[in-house]
Amino acid sequence: MRRYAEYALLGLVFVIWIAQAFLPDRGVGLVTGVVIFLISWWMLFLGVLPLKIRGQFEDNDVVEGSEPGAPVSPRIKEKMWLATVLTAGAWLVLFTVLEFGLIDLDSLSWGPSYIEYD
Repeated sequence: MRRYAEYALLGLVFVIWIAQAFLPDRGVGLVTGVVIFLISWWMLFLGVLPLKIRGQFEDNDVVEGSEPGAPVSPRIKEKMWLATVLTAGAWLVLFTVLEFGLIDLDSLSWGPSYIEYD
């Protein structure tokens, strides 16, 4: 059941991306959405990379000629999938907030201020 929810989340993000190609841009365009997704994916992937790592020295199974701290089983595919699902969820929240104007970015005080000239 959990896997179906993950596929549904990714499918929803994919459908929104396809729809952005045909709908007017009101906040997050197609290219902007893809770029935000890819940058976020890399950041999350690098964040989840060290999870559940056991070094060879911890299992007393050091392969001769290799680094003792090298992982026994890095599980890269699992971590890529986890980063993809987390990124899809974060991207969907960001898309909803920006596209529907739930937060007006111009009203944030820490952002850049623009001066309008006549």
